Amino acid sequence: MSKCLKVLAIAALLCTVAGACAVLYGINTLKPQVEQAFATVTPAVQVQDVFDGVLDQLETQTFAGKVWGNTDALQAQNCVFLTYTVRLNNRGFFPAEWISLEVTPQEDTDLLMLADTSAHVLTAGSRGDLTATILTTDSGNTERTLTVTCYVFGQKIEFEVAAA
Repeated sequence: MSKCLKVLAIAALLCTVAGACAVLYGINTLKPQVEQAFATVTPAVQVQDVFDGVLDQLETQTFAGKVWGNTDALQAQNCVFLTYTVRLNNRGFFPAEWISLEVTPQEDTDLLMLADTSAHVLTAGSRGDLTATILTTDSGNTERTLTVTCYVFGQKIEFEVAAA
């Protein structure tokens, strides 16, 4: 009987330790991990239809993105679109929901950020890419600070990523 109780006590202790390790792993992996962050430069003259669409939305005041600078008298020859892509890996037990990506603008050169109206979700144990596109007049400098915001298990998680 005493041998049976010792075995039962050891089994209970092992279950407690395994449960504590699972909880610690779950807490430490709430935030999705950034695997990669990079920028793609596209001259506005190569995507003239997108550029014209943005100008039309600004004229009719239907632009859903963020305006940071003076957008009067813009010409496609002087502008580039910078598209930032961030690859996230969710190693946690819970899905990351309502994921958004914001670009911190540079003074005097960044003009606007296009709207992203889709709802992004990264399920547990999966990878995914987020993108954000800005219009700027400085094609040589792609370094920006990006802010990723998401909700995991009802908790808001926000972190910064450096992209070049």
